[in-house]
Amino acid sequence: MNTDQKMSALEDVWLQVFALLLIVSGIFSLHYMLRPAQAMPLPAQTALPLPARPVQTGGGAPPTEVPPETTHKDVSAAAAQLHGTAAETPAPPKAPGRWVVGSGGGPGVNYASLGEAVARAADGDTITLRPGTYEVSALTSKSLTISGEGRSPEEVELTNSLNPTFAIAGGRVVMENLSIANTSQVDYWALSVSRAALVLRNVNVKSSGKGVKVLDAELEASDCEFESSAGLSVSGKSRVKLSGVSVTGRVIGISVQDPSADLQLGNSHISGGGGAGLRVSDGAWARVSGTTIANNRYAGIMVASGAEVRVSKSQLTGNGECGAYIEENGKLIMEKVTLTRNKCGVGFAGGGTLEVRGNKFSENSMGAVAVSPLQGDKALITGGGNSGLLVPGEKRPAAKKRAPAAEMGTGSRE
Repeated sequence: MNTDQKMSALEDVWLQVFALLLIVSGIFSLHYMLRPAQAMPLPAQTALPLPARPVQTGGGAPPTEVPPETTHKDVSAAAAQLHGTAAETPAPPKAPGRWVVGSGGGPGVNYASLGEAVARAADGDTITLRPGTYEVSALTSKSLTISGEGRSPEEVELTNSLNPTFAIAGGRVVMENLSIANTSQVDYWALSVSRAALVLRNVNVKSSGKGVKVLDAELEASDCEFESSAGLSVSGKSRVKLSGVSVTGRVIGISVQDPSADLQLGNSHISGGGGAGLRVSDGAWARVSGTTIANNRYAGIMVASGAEVRVSKSQLTGNGECGAYIEENGKLIMEKVTLTRNKCGVGFAGGGTLEVRGNKFSENSMGAVAVSPLQGDKALITGGGNSGLLVPGEKRPAAKKRAPAAEMGTGSRE
């Protein structure tokens, strides 16, 4: 065999070896590619240590730490913290707080300013005011109780000379045993409430401007005094209940307007006003009982613009014009009311309705009822059984006959 033949045989052998290696390599590669992947083992997790819980033992002993118990709930809570999720157990409700305000500071006082206390208080908190005068202009929509600590309302006074004193725009606020004043030269309201509820107990409101404003809100006041140019204004969808309240309005005592406005006035006193004691208009409704409306420069009650007022067991006396005025289709219903020493008992300044039963009219200089000559056919008067007034169509009661003297004897002697 020559040299060329030997070299050719060697090349064939190496080619066969190289091909065999490629086949083996391909088989192993295919084996690893088709082999299922195995999850890498995770390192063992150890539970996080839980904080010790303080336990208060009886007899005032200091709290002792109890080692944490490894329970299913504890592990779940630790796992929730580990994975960034919040625990499902809700936080306990916050108990209502009590804040003490004193202008001079002292033991137990939290704040010197009522405005700061109102700003920091939460819904349901109580603010107690030590005796003193507090310059304040506050607006709140929280439900709070604000109480004066004095022996009378005059010992705790909230006042402002530049801005409104106190305004409520939400929640339910109870104010008791304090005074609210406003000495601003601008015609501000000393106290206002809108879209909220306000309860006043033993509160005096005195203002060089206006007193109390109620707009789309509820007001319940008892044993209070309102004195200002306009004592109380009620408008919008409002419900107001007054009991044992004294109102003096230099221009008007109480005004109620809007069809959704409703006033209940009981056992109260409206007097000394420069205009009307009570004006109800624009479809509003008012009920008055056990109340005296006296010595107002114009009229005791004005009913106008489709409003309706029901008055019972009350007195309208000493008013400069009439005890009551009706105009613009107002309706006035009176039962067991005394109308005396007014210029007239009831006057019609326009069309309207008067319903009277069991009332007493006396000493009214222009008579029980005065009707404008131009409005006579528009004034409707019904009822009966009144003293000092005969309604149209009512018959005068017959005079009682006096018994003869003989009939008054005790009979013949035996």
